[in-house]
Amino acid sequence: MNFKIKTVISLMVFFLLQGCIEYRDNPMCKELNYMTFEEFREKGIEILAPKEIKEAGKIYVYKNILFVAEKNQGVHVIDNSDKKNPNPKAFIKVAGNLDMAVKDGYLYLDSYMDLVVVDIKKIDSIKEVNRVNDTFTYNAYQNYNYGCDFNLSNGVIVGGDK
Repeated sequence: MNFKIKTVISLMVFFLLQGCIEYRDNPMCKELNYMTFEEFREKGIEILAPKEIKEAGKIYVYKNILFVAEKNQGVHVIDNSDKKNPNPKAFIKVAGNLDMAVKDGYLYLDSYMDLVVVDIKKIDSIKEVNRVNDTFTYNAYQNYNYGCDFNLSNGVIVGGDK
């Protein structure tokens, strides 16, 4: 190879490696907070008072109830019996929730890698009735998509600088 080709190849390799070094040393990657899978599952979901919808995702209608997803946060429950005056009833806090479905009075939610089943037959007394572990593949990039190297043996990423 002639000198010019070697120089160009060397420079390309240098810049590629330089990018990798900066990427690996990204301070955002060092600020991740983990919760063990056991702790995450033990915590479960929370039924909270209604709250403002910041960024609506998928909307599911079941009878006179609207379920409005908020990506990775949970589901807003709204009584829509009076179409002119929807009545927020609750917020189901479900970490890692992206999707939902309803069948026979049960709300099925994903929570990162688990399937959570919620009894919604009595809208004023919503409760978790089942959790099926490892139904889905855990995607650590679901919340943190900047390409850090995650240590999945640490558990679920529950916070950190994005």
